Amino acid sequence: MATLASLAASPSPPSSPTRRRKSFFRRCERLCCSTIIYFPLLFIYSLTSWAVWVEASIGFLPRASSWTGRASSILGIALYALLNSSYSIAVFTDPGSPSGAGYGYSQLPTSEPAAHPYTSFTVKSTGDLRFCKKCQCKKPDRTHHCSTCRRCVLKMDHHCPWLATCVGLRNYKPFLLFLIHTSLFCWLCFAVTATWLWTEIFSDAQFEETLMPVNYIMLAVLSGIIGLVLTGFAAWHVYMTSQGRTTIETLESTRYLSPLKKSMQQQQERHYVNGERDHHTFGEQLVEIHANMLPGVTRTEEGEERSSPLRGAPMLSWEERERRRDQERYDQYRDEKDSERLPNAFDVGWRKNLSHVFGPSPALWLIPVCNSMGDGWSWEPNPKWIQSREQIRREREAEVNAQQQRETAAGWGQNVSNSWDYSSSGASS
Repeated sequence: MATLASLAASPSPPSSPTRRRKSFFRRCERLCCSTIIYFPLLFIYSLTSWAVWVEASIGFLPRASSWTGRASSILGIALYALLNSSYSIAVFTDPGSPSGAGYGYSQLPTSEPAAHPYTSFTVKSTGDLRFCKKCQCKKPDRTHHCSTCRRCVLKMDHHCPWLATCVGLRNYKPFLLFLIHTSLFCWLCFAVTATWLWTEIFSDAQFEETLMPVNYIMLAVLSGIIGLVLTGFAAWHVYMTSQGRTTIETLESTRYLSPLKKSMQQQQERHYVNGERDHHTFGEQLVEIHANMLPGVTRTEEGEERSSPLRGAPMLSWEERERRRDQERYDQYRDEKDSERLPNAFDVGWRKNLSHVFGPSPALWLIPVCNSMGDGWSWEPNPKWIQSREQIRREREAEVNAQQQRETAAGWGQNVSNSWDYSSSGASS
């Protein structure tokens, strides 16, 4: 009888030509995908190296003007070193993720406690606690799931194809410094090449029969266009940083925790590889088709699922179901309106906002060093946000009490909204 050891020691059968061809094509496919992904990196390094070579060569010309001499060449080389170091650090620094497994999706349920205490000022579009069902991990505030990187990213700003990675908590500073240094480098190249063109046009000197004048003209055009675009992009990111916002938070509305709820308890749901939850109703299929046709309109956040508020409810009469449905719709509507009235919960003043990204030492703000503050799990709330939330809580309490008194006077029974918890403290999990 064959044992496991003998089976393991037996030589494997030779691979067929079809299997070898498939393996070869898979390697070619992975190579092509890697080339497409990392082509922007090679393009950035090549373009900036060509630009600094052309810009520095003007400073060493015999007819260089007073300010386009060696000083401008040294300044260009310094900016070139800063922007490429910032770019390299932004590309090869992990933005941070709440899941310890790194890349890939988890197929098994998890009930491990959170390794970090985290705040919970925001909720999902359904009002529940933020939880990624693809990564099977809790999502702290400002964390989002990236379908390209296939994981959740702490304080995700956006996925940048020019970096071939996500811009998040730990690499946002070098990314922003890359924009700033590249903008300055582009304007320096434009000023140097434009000065050279102006001097050559209005002078009696003859052009040299070389390709360098063509490089000067090309650099003047490219640096002017790229500098104009990147300056606006960098200024926009600096403004968002001073306001304590990310790109996602600026372009999308943030749903905050209801002022009437004290805390959100984690609802653990089991997920199976071939479980029953893969079967969707016809209405859910229509919603999914509509979301695929119009992405971003009805689709929930990446890593979340849409569920009915009455799913799993006990058997109720038709009148009670309609009454509860109307109450839940009204509560969701009021929560959305109250969330719109609240200021940005993460804006703690422009000084603290800039210090959070660039680090506590202003001397290192323009140096590509990853010294951003915070761990991405807990956030300091805006004092104005706390005051506004407390005011809204008192208003909602008064409305709920008045509604209960009217229902009691009308003989509709006892308190139907006794599920509310009027304590606003403890918004952190």
